[in-house]
Amino acid sequence: MEVPHLIGGFKQRFDKFVSLYKETKEENVKLKDRLQKVDIELEHRNLEIEELNKKLQTTDLANTFLASSDGNKDAKHKINKIVREIDNCIALLNR
Repeated sequence: MEVPHLIGGFKQRFDKFVSLYKETKEENVKLKDRLQKVDIELEHRNLEIEELNKKLQTTDLANTFLASSDGNKDAKHKINKIVREIDNCIALLNR
């Protein structure tokens, strides 16, 4: 084999490698951007779920108050649970 032919083949493979590297790098940047957008969306969804859970808990508590006298124990239990959660939050804030 001739040396110029070897150099030419090497140059072609090297150029192809550089091209593939650039494509991969661009794809990596796009994927990082997409991941960041998905992470932001996930955070928003988690906050929305948390808000809906709080609303559900409030609705359940209100429904317990509206229930019959048998529901008084449930209402007291839920109120005590909420008070304990508030106490825990205050304790965490005081640390």
